[in-house]
Amino acid sequence: MKVKIKLLAFILLLAIIPIVIVNVFSQSKMNSNTMSLVTNSTQSVISNQAENINFYFEEIISSAKEIASSERIRNYTIESNAEDFSVSDENQDFIRITDGFNAVAHNNSSLQKIMVINNSGMIIASTDPEDNGKRMSNYKGLFTLAQSNNGISSFFMSGDDSNIPVFIVSKAIYSYDNVCQGIVYQLYNTGHLQKIINSTKLDKYTTAALMDSSGNLLEYPYKTLKSYSESENYKAAGNILCNVINPVDDIVSDSVYDYGTNRGSRMLFTSVVSSCHWTMLAVSDKYSLKSEAEKVSGAMRNISTIVLIISCIGTVLFVYYFTKPIGEIMKVFQKKQKGDMNARFDIKSNDEFRAIGNAFNAMFDDVFESEQRYRTIVEITNNIVFEISFKKGTVFVSKNFNKKFSYRPKDDSMKESFFYKIRVHKDDKERYMNDLERILGPANFMQGEYRVKSIYGDFVWIMIKATKFFNRDEVPTKIVGVIMDIDKEKKSEMHLLQRASYDALTQLYNRETFLKSLAAEIENSSMKKTLDAMLFIDLDDFKFFNDEYGHACGDEVLKFVADTLKEICFEHGFAGRFGGDEFVACLTNLTLYGDSGKIAQEIIDILGKGFTSESTGLKLNVHCSIGIAFLRESGKTTEEVIAAADEAMYNIKKHGKSAYAYAKSPQKQAAEPVQETQEQIPDNGYVNDISHLL
Repeated sequence: MKVKIKLLAFILLLAIIPIVIVNVFSQSKMNSNTMSLVTNSTQSVISNQAENINFYFEEIISSAKEIASSERIRNYTIESNAEDFSVSDENQDFIRITDGFNAVAHNNSSLQKIMVINNSGMIIASTDPEDNGKRMSNYKGLFTLAQSNNGISSFFMSGDDSNIPVFIVSKAIYSYDNVCQGIVYQLYNTGHLQKIINSTKLDKYTTAALMDSSGNLLEYPYKTLKSYSESENYKAAGNILCNVINPVDDIVSDSVYDYGTNRGSRMLFTSVVSSCHWTMLAVSDKYSLKSEAEKVSGAMRNISTIVLIISCIGTVLFVYYFTKPIGEIMKVFQKKQKGDMNARFDIKSNDEFRAIGNAFNAMFDDVFESEQRYRTIVEITNNIVFEISFKKGTVFVSKNFNKKFSYRPKDDSMKESFFYKIRVHKDDKERYMNDLERILGPANFMQGEYRVKSIYGDFVWIMIKATKFFNRDEVPTKIVGVIMDIDKEKKSEMHLLQRASYDALTQLYNRETFLKSLAAEIENSSMKKTLDAMLFIDLDDFKFFNDEYGHACGDEVLKFVADTLKEICFEHGFAGRFGGDEFVACLTNLTLYGDSGKIAQEIIDILGKGFTSESTGLKLNVHCSIGIAFLRESGKTTEEVIAAADEAMYNIKKHGKSAYAYAKSPQKQAAEPVQETQEQIPDNGYVNDISHLL
């Protein structure tokens, strides 16, 4: 299928599918969203209004409590319960109390009356002078009210000309010994509550009302009181409201209820006024809300259809115009695939396609030049160039590989390549295979030096450097590297290292190398608690050989001593030439203290047997004096250990030469366990073995 058709189909589907999805799901989604928004908004408004009403009731309850707890009113009420009490306009407490009540009522338009009633039902103080001294017939009910629901009554009609619902707030007045003496009676009209209900901002399909604890509703137009079972808006939700008034578990929270079916479907919102167990209500016409949402979704569906038609027409025109240059580009690619390297992009449009064509032309030119450059470099370089392709599983190697190595692979596969078939020196093979597996696995770079067998059958040093390449998805695609012949440089480097570390005449460690090795051994001995010793060896009368037979003979003596130390110390440690006719040796991992003395005596014995000099033809006997110092017991540094061994050696020089001595006693016998043939180290710190000279 051509790109033009694919692009056309893709864009059309891209335009049609979203519009179809929107048309299919928009109506239900919008209805759902609309209902969700209305529900959340209405519930939030009702909850806020219930909170406002709660604040109002907390204020008037607090006012009633303040009056009931007044000391003046308490004392006056206790006094009124006497049998001979009568209300008198001349009583100062009466005057102050009624004046205070009038001031409070004057500042609160909803507060119609304040009275104080004693235990016999007598009104002993009132904002209405006509009430003073009268007895209330239902005063016992008021006393009961004061003990329940925070003293707040249900709604009832005022019965006067105002014809407005009212409610009572009453609080008990207690004596100092907590005995009820009377009540404070406050009569409030619902004017303030009506303002709160009227301020509720709801949609046109929702109405609000306030229901008291008896099920009476305060709803517009507030001229009459109705039970919820008599209200047109709420009677269908009778069972729900009944449970709100008398909850099964005495816990009522803000809730939303659905009831009714079809055109009569509604939603009921409730929010409890916590201070008096009244409930703020709202009822919404659910059917009307859904109808409103459907009108909006229908309009959107019509708009979507128009957009779909316009999109289809625009898509056809766009695809035709856009894909025209693509056809020209494809023709050039087909020519390039057939080997026509002179094929060029010639797009006449003045847009990005022309820039793309020019970029491809430049890229093809660069690729052609790069291929030529790469081919030339591979052919003329002395290094071997290789490339491993992960995709093809093949290995490419430059032609100069055959000039240095005799292996010829059966094919280009990785398993048959020189990487796995070339012969690597046994000491380098494990390291080589590890490096190869790492570059073929997680590593991105490889560099290593190895000895491999050349075309001439000997091992030569090579260096392999390789880098892994990745595509844009970070997937490895190939490894490109070089094999360099570093045999001459490596052997030259090893020769220089040999010269820098060893004495030129004796091929033992030179002074600097021995000191470094001894320092490392001291640290190792201290950490592992091993028994190690250092021997300081000085040739006796070496000047005689140089003066009597010449320096050539002296060099032969030094070489003979060096060969002896190499042979003896090969399995026990290492040795070095300290300078002139002084030699040193380090003996490691000894079992007994006396083992070091045995080795020192062996050196003395072998040197004493002598050798035949090539320069003189004579057999020459060599004698030496040896000082022995134990690493951990004679010092913590190379200087301290060498000084101790040197001092022990000079002690031998003073007592006859050609023997050995211990530099310091280890506070134990020289051998553990003690044997009769083992000498013991005396407390003076030195042991001389010169019995063979006596």
